[in-house]
Amino acid sequence: MKHILLILVFLFASAAFAQESELIQIIESNAGHQEKHDACLELALVGTRQAVPALAKLLADEKLSCMARYALEPIDDPSVDAALRQSLGQLKGLLLAGVIDSLGVRKDREAIEPLTRFLTDKDPIVAKAAAHALGNMGGPAAKALQATLNKKSQEASPDLLPLCEGLFRCAEAMSDTEAIAIYDMMRAIPNLPTQARKAALRGAILRRGAQGIPLWTEAMQSEASEWLDDAMGMAMDLHGGDMTRAMMLELSPAETNSRKQQLLIQALGYRGDVAATPALIPLAQSGAPDLRVAAIRSLVQLGSPSSIPVLGALVKDADENVSMAAQSGLIAFPGNEADEAAVALLKEPEAKHRLAAITILRERQIKTAVQPLLKATTDVDTGVREAAFTALGQLAGAQEIPAIIEAMEKNGAMKKGEDALINLCNRLPEDAGCSEYLTDALPRTKGEMKQALLRVLRIEGDSRALAAVREAAKETDPEIRETAWRALCEWPTADALPDLDTIARTTTDMKFRILAVRGQLGMIDRLTVSHLQKLEHLKKVMPLIDRVEEQRLALITLSRYPSAESLAIVMSYADREELKDEVGLAAVTIAETIVSTHPSEVVEAMKQIQTDNAELADRIQKIRDSAKTARNEEGFVSLFNGRDLTGWDGKPGWWTVEDGALTAESTVDKPCNVCNYLIWRNGRPADFELLADFKLSVNGNSGIQIRSEERPDWDTYGYQADMTGDGELVGFVYHHQYALIAGRGSKASFAADGKPTVEQVADPAELLKHYKIGDWNTYRIVCRGPEMTLFINGTLMCQITDFRVTQTAGIIALQMHPGPPM
Repeated sequence: MKHILLILVFLFASAAFAQESELIQIIESNAGHQEKHDACLELALVGTRQAVPALAKLLADEKLSCMARYALEPIDDPSVDAALRQSLGQLKGLLLAGVIDSLGVRKDREAIEPLTRFLTDKDPIVAKAAAHALGNMGGPAAKALQATLNKKSQEASPDLLPLCEGLFRCAEAMSDTEAIAIYDMMRAIPNLPTQARKAALRGAILRRGAQGIPLWTEAMQSEASEWLDDAMGMAMDLHGGDMTRAMMLELSPAETNSRKQQLLIQALGYRGDVAATPALIPLAQSGAPDLRVAAIRSLVQLGSPSSIPVLGALVKDADENVSMAAQSGLIAFPGNEADEAAVALLKEPEAKHRLAAITILRERQIKTAVQPLLKATTDVDTGVREAAFTALGQLAGAQEIPAIIEAMEKNGAMKKGEDALINLCNRLPEDAGCSEYLTDALPRTKGEMKQALLRVLRIEGDSRALAAVREAAKETDPEIRETAWRALCEWPTADALPDLDTIARTTTDMKFRILAVRGQLGMIDRLTVSHLQKLEHLKKVMPLIDRVEEQRLALITLSRYPSAESLAIVMSYADREELKDEVGLAAVTIAETIVSTHPSEVVEAMKQIQTDNAELADRIQKIRDSAKTARNEEGFVSLFNGRDLTGWDGKPGWWTVEDGALTAESTVDKPCNVCNYLIWRNGRPADFELLADFKLSVNGNSGIQIRSEERPDWDTYGYQADMTGDGELVGFVYHHQYALIAGRGSKASFAADGKPTVEQVADPAELLKHYKIGDWNTYRIVCRGPEMTLFINGTLMCQITDFRVTQTAGIIALQMHPGPPM
């Protein structure tokens, strides 16, 4: 194995050497700029000392100098440094600055002396490059930078920043003692730029660690206000108790610099040292409100339990901002002790403090506070009582429902109590038992209390609640009965539909008849049945509707269940001038869906609609055009009655009739793992034309089997007009033996021996534009002898002539394809 590895290494090295030689030749040739540019890029990866002379020659080339340096910098050989140093005396301006940068990148310490001369160069770009390059070289270059900085600082308006930056780079690579010496030297220069002075002070303090705290203190006490932010940043970087104590000492009550105090307070909170708590507590208790608020926030950040009594007392402070900050602090404070402090505030004599306590308990979501809150529902103050009920709605469990009901009855707080119960029931899961507690309490209540519980039961909406409300609807007390009826009319599920039907048919009170009718119209939509079954329910409601307002709602509802029958019901209102707009819109909405299957009925309906609405008139014209096309299809025999699976046979559990369409669906819970088909049982057509409207989900896959054989377990074998929801396979012919045998836009012919002749007669992508994704499309399939032709929405998709298959008659079937939910 070693021998093999050695051979591979040798081969690799030989290949790289050959490549490098070719690249060097390009550089030394008369090749164009781009070729040489690309050669430099490659040499940056494979270049060795062999390439250095050629690359060095490019350093003086204004166009290629940068790329030459890019290639030289990674080459690990001293000849590179020598070449770069040699060019220092030959270049000027940007080219010279670039070479200086490269020496800095390579950290060539032999270049320190020649680079030092450039620190005072008249060209500021060259001088800056020299300072940065020397800074990259670390400690050995610091002396030259220091000497130049001291010298230049004596000049009038010198640019000292590049030298300072170079020294800062040096200091980063030096020991603490060496770095501190540099920082102290720089701080002693009187005309040092402010940003450099700040950086030098920061370095001097941080490199000293705890020994730098006196310097920090000196800066805090003597420097101008613009230094405060920097000082706070240093304080955040110096850890330990010594720094905390120094900051606490600066928090003198006699300090007049409010901004300084505020920054110190905030910094102590962010540092997280709980030792600062004793210094912050007095500042939270007295002084300027803004400083007190800042101190409260920092106490919360520190999280010392000793702050909790302070915050509890400050909730009662006369200053509203301080009080609110203390409330927010107790809300955010971790631990059970804060819970106890909030509960203790419920015993305060002033109502506003008890209100604050309830807010804290509610926001902290303290479940153990339910009993104190129940007691607070008897408070002498109305606001406290109402706040207690609101908090119970967010904190109580189902087991507290009896106690809340008792508190409502005792205090007469019906509205707030009802809201609390509604919030409680909405918040808890269905199996929490709210209905059980409510229905158990219902027989023992009366009057307003019973009405409130009936309204809460409507929100709960389960079978137990419905049974209880039904019983209440029979009571002799008119107010109880009215509340129960209203609850039934607004029931959240369709389970109350029979009750509303009874109310609408039997009541003499027009108010409840209207409510019952409106309730039914809303509930029919929530039924989990087919559109045809929903239409049957709607037909029962229609005769009970007397007012125009409900008739408008009914017409809107009818438009959601399109069929010839629903269109006829809509048109029965066509002579009603006050319903003209609603009739027109509903009729057009239905007609657009059924025009291909019921063109005659649609045409007659459209004749009766008069409208001034341009958009509606345009829709009517399009419907008439579609109806004309549909009428031209007379002579076709319908294979489907639009209602059920009569004449069709499919695998049990998969095929249904939904909204007047033959439907199959797979889901995550009910995946389709094996292909199955819905087979038409009334014939085996040979020569025919078939029209089918179809709609697929985007990830759907299906097809229409023609001239096919039936196989066991609702399977088939034969030709298929293929289709997919995304349209990719729409207009293709598939066969179980030969797979896809004709594509969209093709004209294919197969001889008896299987020899194919295929001609592409149209662009498949252009043809695909005629397919409507996620909408209804029409397949026209024409079979004549050995020929089959497919159309989509009236546009020719493909043609096939197949002499291989002798069977020219067979079943028609619809495919349910395995795969993802569709």
